[in-house]
Amino acid sequence: MEAAKKEVGLARVAFEGKFKAFVDYQSPEADVLSRERDAIQLFALTLVRVLFLLGENKQAPMLLQYLQTAMGDTVTPKGLNRPTILGQGQALVEALPEKPERLMVLRLIQEEESRLAEITLPIGDEGHYYPATVIFYFQHLIRNLSEASLFFLMLVLGGLMEYYEKIGKTNDLKALTDGPAYGFSTAIRYINEERQRHNPGTN
Repeated sequence: MEAAKKEVGLARVAFEGKFKAFVDYQSPEADVLSRERDAIQLFALTLVRVLFLLGENKQAPMLLQYLQTAMGDTVTPKGLNRPTILGQGQALVEALPEKPERLMVLRLIQEEESRLAEITLPIGDEGHYYPATVIFYFQHLIRNLSEASLFFLMLVLGGLMEYYEKIGKTNDLKALTDGPAYGFSTAIRYINEERQRHNPGTN
């Protein structure tokens, strides 16, 4: 018998046209920080899946480069910014379109010991809609996460970039689980090291 699965978060990216989309994130989680961490985890799992689906074409490195530029615009020497990372003509819309051109549904599922993303991506023009889904969801997070969670997201992404640079490839099946795990452990290690640096007497 299959172990009970529980949906802990749901993001929707509903495209009104090719360049406009509505994004929301829903969760039964009452605690804001936990809810934001879940949204970040879902983003990391979605990103590695999209990179995997894009395969060996040039789209995957282009998407990673795009995200790195956005990270540089967010974490600046003067502190955290909330930049507009969408391209010219792209925009987030305020309401769910009545008849979305494409509806991407990203679910964060809790299994017994692990979490996974169940992602429904309609086929057709994947080279546009798959990267666009990641970018629109990323823009939504940049706008809506609390400051602490936005910084955590940047740390997770930094870890993920390091993973692809030094350890795994975007078209490697192992990266689907190992990439996000590496990103999260890198972020948590950084936070713990910073805490110890500021409070040397604590563990």
